[in-house]
Amino acid sequence: MADHSPSHRAPHRDDFPGEGAARGTARLEAFADAVLAIAFTLPIVEIEMPDGNGDMARQLLDLWPSYLGYLLASLPIGIYWAHHHFSGAIYRTSGHWFNLATVLFLAAVGFIAFPARAFAEHVSDPAARGPTGVAFTLILSVAAVTWWIKWQTGRRRGHVDDRLEPHYVSRLSRRYNVSTLVMLAAGGLAFVSWQAGLALAGAVTLFYLLPPPTPVYLEEAPIVEGEE
Repeated sequence: MADHSPSHRAPHRDDFPGEGAARGTARLEAFADAVLAIAFTLPIVEIEMPDGNGDMARQLLDLWPSYLGYLLASLPIGIYWAHHHFSGAIYRTSGHWFNLATVLFLAAVGFIAFPARAFAEHVSDPAARGPTGVAFTLILSVAAVTWWIKWQTGRRRGHVDDRLEPHYVSRLSRRYNVSTLVMLAAGGLAFVSWQAGLALAGAVTLFYLLPPPTPVYLEEAPIVEGEE
Protein backbone atom coordinates (compact mmCIF):
# COMPACT_ATOMS: atom_id res chain seq x y z
CA MET A 1 0.00 0.00 0.00
CA ALA A 2 1.39 3.38 -0.94
CA ASP A 3 2.40 5.71 1.88
CA HIS A 4 0.52 9.00 1.54
CA SER A 5 1.91 10.61 4.70
CA PRO A 6 3.01 14.25 4.31
CA SER A 7 6.72 13.34 4.23
CA HIS A 8 6.21 11.00 1.29
CA ARG A 9 3.70 12.87 -0.86
CA ALA A 10 4.88 14.43 -4.08
CA PRO A 11 5.92 18.07 -3.53
CA HIS A 12 3.35 20.65 -4.59
CA ARG A 13 4.12 23.53 -6.92
CA ASP A 14 3.60 26.01 -4.07
CA ASP A 15 5.88 24.23 -1.58
CA PHE A 16 8.86 26.39 -2.55
CA PRO A 17 8.41 30.10 -1.68
CA GLY A 18 10.35 32.40 -3.95
CA GLU A 19 10.53 29.87 -6.79
CA GLY A 20 7.47 30.99 -8.74
CA ALA A 21 6.05 27.50 -9.27
CA ALA A 22 8.16 24.43 -8.65
CA ARG A 23 7.91 21.70 -11.30
CA GLY A 24 9.19 18.22 -11.90
CA THR A 25 12.59 17.73 -13.51
CA ALA A 26 11.54 16.15 -16.83
CA ARG A 27 11.65 19.33 -18.93
CA LEU A 28 14.88 20.50 -17.34
CA GLU A 29 16.53 17.13 -18.02
CA ALA A 30 15.33 17.18 -21.63
CA PHE A 31 16.76 20.67 -22.13
CA ALA A 32 20.06 19.69 -20.52
CA ASP A 33 20.28 16.53 -22.64
CA ALA A 34 19.79 18.59 -25.80
CA VAL A 35 22.45 21.13 -24.84
CA LEU A 36 24.96 18.45 -23.86
CA ALA A 37 24.25 16.50 -27.06
CA ILE A 38 25.03 19.58 -29.15
CA ALA A 39 28.16 20.31 -27.11
CA PHE A 40 29.25 16.69 -27.59
CA THR A 41 28.68 16.82 -31.35
CA LEU A 42 30.29 20.17 -32.19
CA PRO A 43 33.94 19.06 -31.77
CA ILE A 44 33.62 16.49 -34.57
CA VAL A 45 32.01 19.09 -36.85
CA GLU A 46 35.13 21.24 -36.48
CA ILE A 47 37.39 18.56 -38.01
CA GLU A 48 37.99 19.57 -41.61
CA MET A 49 37.79 16.96 -44.34
CA PRO A 50 41.04 16.51 -46.36
CA ASP A 51 40.83 17.85 -49.90
CA GLY A 52 41.73 14.42 -51.31
CA ASN A 53 44.63 15.68 -53.38
CA GLY A 54 47.80 13.71 -52.76
CA ASP A 55 48.36 11.11 -50.05
CA MET A 56 45.00 10.74 -48.29
CA ALA A 57 46.43 8.55 -45.54
CA ARG A 58 49.04 11.18 -44.77
CA GLN A 59 46.45 13.94 -44.76
CA LEU A 60 44.30 11.97 -42.33
CA LEU A 61 47.28 11.38 -40.04
CA ASP A 62 48.15 15.07 -40.16
CA LEU A 63 44.78 15.81 -38.58
CA TRP A 64 45.92 14.26 -35.28
CA PRO A 65 45.62 17.58 -33.38
CA SER A 66 41.94 17.69 -34.37
CA TYR A 67 41.46 14.13 -33.15
CA LEU A 68 43.15 15.05 -29.89
CA GLY A 69 40.90 18.09 -29.55
CA TYR A 70 37.83 15.93 -30.10
CA LEU A 71 38.97 13.52 -27.39
CA LEU A 72 39.82 16.28 -24.91
CA ALA A 73 36.41 17.89 -25.43
CA SER A 74 34.14 14.86 -25.72
CA LEU A 75 35.56 13.04 -22.69
CA PRO A 76 34.67 15.64 -20.01
CA ILE A 77 31.40 16.53 -21.74
CA GLY A 78 30.43 12.86 -21.83
CA ILE A 79 31.37 12.40 -18.18
CA TYR A 80 29.27 15.39 -17.18
CA TRP A 81 26.33 14.05 -19.19
CA ALA A 82 26.58 10.67 -17.43
CA HIS A 83 26.54 12.31 -13.99
CA HIS A 84 23.81 14.74 -14.96
CA HIS A 85 21.78 11.72 -16.05
CA PHE A 86 22.47 10.13 -12.65
CA SER A 87 21.43 13.27 -10.82
CA GLY A 88 18.01 13.01 -12.45
CA ALA A 89 17.32 10.35 -9.80
CA ILE A 90 18.52 12.67 -7.03
CA TYR A 91 16.47 15.80 -7.73
CA ARG A 92 12.71 15.56 -7.39
CA THR A 93 11.69 19.08 -8.36
CA SER A 94 13.12 22.13 -10.09
CA GLY A 95 12.56 25.82 -9.50
CA HIS A 96 13.69 29.23 -10.71
CA TRP A 97 17.10 29.40 -8.99
CA PHE A 98 17.91 25.77 -9.66
CA ASN A 99 17.04 26.28 -13.33
CA LEU A 100 19.40 29.26 -13.53
CA ALA A 101 22.15 27.28 -11.81
CA THR A 102 21.66 24.51 -14.35
CA VAL A 103 21.88 27.00 -17.23
CA LEU A 104 25.14 28.32 -15.75
CA PHE A 105 26.49 24.76 -15.60
CA LEU A 106 25.44 24.02 -19.19
CA ALA A 107 27.04 27.25 -20.41
CA ALA A 108 30.36 26.22 -18.84
CA VAL A 109 30.25 22.68 -20.23
CA GLY A 110 29.25 23.97 -23.65
CA PHE A 111 32.42 26.09 -23.72
CA ILE A 112 34.80 23.19 -23.03
CA ALA A 113 35.26 22.35 -26.73
CA PHE A 114 36.82 25.72 -27.60
CA PRO A 115 39.85 25.71 -25.24
CA ALA A 116 40.22 21.95 -25.76
CA ARG A 117 40.58 22.53 -29.49
CA ALA A 118 42.90 25.51 -29.00
CA PHE A 119 45.19 23.45 -26.76
CA ALA A 120 45.20 20.41 -29.05
CA GLU A 121 45.95 22.42 -32.18
CA HIS A 122 48.86 24.26 -30.51
CA VAL A 123 50.25 21.41 -28.41
CA SER A 124 53.33 21.17 -30.65
CA ASP A 125 54.01 24.91 -30.39
CA PRO A 126 56.12 25.67 -27.29
CA ALA A 127 55.05 29.32 -27.26
CA ALA A 128 51.32 28.60 -27.45
CA ARG A 129 50.73 25.38 -25.56
CA GLY A 130 51.33 27.05 -22.19
CA PRO A 131 48.58 29.69 -22.50
CA THR A 132 46.17 27.26 -24.16
CA GLY A 133 46.94 24.65 -21.50
CA VAL A 134 46.07 27.19 -18.81
CA ALA A 135 42.85 28.09 -20.61
CA PHE A 136 41.82 24.44 -20.90
CA THR A 137 42.57 23.82 -17.21
CA LEU A 138 40.57 26.88 -16.20
CA ILE A 139 37.44 25.85 -18.12
CA LEU A 140 37.58 22.40 -16.51
CA SER A 141 37.80 24.13 -13.13
CA VAL A 142 34.95 26.49 -13.96
CA ALA A 143 32.75 23.59 -15.09
CA ALA A 144 33.39 21.82 -11.78
CA VAL A 145 32.48 24.97 -9.84
CA THR A 146 29.22 25.38 -11.76
CA TRP A 147 28.32 21.75 -11.08
CA TRP A 148 28.92 22.44 -7.36
CA ILE A 149 26.77 25.59 -7.55
CA LYS A 150 23.98 23.58 -9.18
CA TRP A 151 24.20 20.93 -6.48
CA GLN A 152 24.26 23.43 -3.63
CA THR A 153 21.35 25.36 -5.12
CA GLY A 154 19.26 22.22 -5.56
CA ARG A 155 20.03 21.03 -2.07
CA ARG A 156 19.48 24.34 -0.28
CA ARG A 157 16.32 25.17 -2.22
CA GLY A 158 14.75 21.83 -1.32
CA HIS A 159 14.83 20.13 -4.73
CA VAL A 160 16.78 17.04 -3.64
CA ASP A 161 14.53 14.02 -3.14
CA ASP A 162 13.58 14.00 0.56
CA ARG A 163 13.17 10.22 0.44
CA LEU A 164 16.97 9.85 0.28
CA GLU A 165 18.91 8.95 3.39
CA PRO A 166 20.44 12.15 4.83
CA HIS A 167 23.85 10.51 5.19
CA TYR A 168 23.78 9.63 1.49
CA VAL A 169 23.07 13.24 0.54
CA SER A 170 25.87 14.36 2.87
CA ARG A 171 28.19 11.86 1.20
CA LEU A 172 27.45 13.35 -2.20
CA SER A 173 28.06 16.84 -0.80
CA ARG A 174 31.46 15.84 0.56
CA ARG A 175 32.34 14.24 -2.75
CA TYR A 176 31.45 17.38 -4.70
CA ASN A 177 33.04 19.71 -2.15
CA VAL A 178 36.39 17.92 -2.25
CA SER A 179 36.53 17.55 -6.02
CA THR A 180 35.60 21.21 -6.52
CA LEU A 181 38.31 22.37 -4.13
CA VAL A 182 40.86 20.21 -5.94
CA MET A 183 39.73 21.58 -9.31
CA LEU A 184 40.10 25.14 -7.98
CA ALA A 185 43.59 24.21 -6.82
CA ALA A 186 44.32 22.85 -10.30
CA GLY A 187 43.21 26.14 -11.85
CA GLY A 188 45.56 28.08 -9.58
CA LEU A 189 48.39 25.62 -10.08
CA ALA A 190 48.11 26.01 -13.86
CA PHE A 191 49.47 29.57 -13.58
CA VAL A 192 52.62 28.15 -11.97
CA SER A 193 52.89 25.01 -14.08
CA TRP A 194 50.26 24.41 -16.74
CA GLN A 195 51.36 20.77 -17.04
CA ALA A 196 50.78 20.10 -13.34
CA GLY A 197 47.51 22.03 -13.27
CA LEU A 198 46.13 20.26 -16.32
CA ALA A 199 47.26 16.87 -15.01
CA LEU A 200 45.47 17.47 -11.70
CA ALA A 201 42.29 18.70 -13.39
CA GLY A 202 42.42 15.75 -15.76
CA ALA A 203 42.84 13.29 -12.87
CA VAL A 204 39.76 14.66 -11.08
CA THR A 205 37.75 14.57 -14.31
CA LEU A 206 38.77 10.97 -14.99
CA PHE A 207 37.88 10.02 -11.41
CA TYR A 208 34.26 10.60 -12.39
CA LEU A 209 34.48 7.79 -14.91
CA LEU A 210 33.79 5.66 -11.85
CA PRO A 211 30.09 5.06 -11.19
CA PRO A 212 28.46 7.37 -8.63
CA PRO A 213 27.37 5.90 -5.28
CA THR A 214 24.05 4.08 -5.47
CA PRO A 215 21.21 6.11 -3.91
CA VAL A 216 20.08 4.98 -0.46
CA TYR A 217 16.46 5.66 0.48
CA LEU A 218 14.74 5.91 3.84
CA GLU A 219 12.35 3.15 2.82
CA GLU A 220 11.70 1.43 -0.48
CA ALA A 221 13.40 3.01 -3.50
CA PRO A 222 10.95 4.65 -5.94
CA ILE A 223 10.02 2.82 -9.13
CA VAL A 224 12.19 3.84 -12.07
CA GLU A 225 10.23 6.11 -14.40
CA GLY A 226 8.90 4.19 -17.39
CA GLU A 227 9.23 0.79 -15.68
CA GLU A 228 5.96 0.71 -13.74
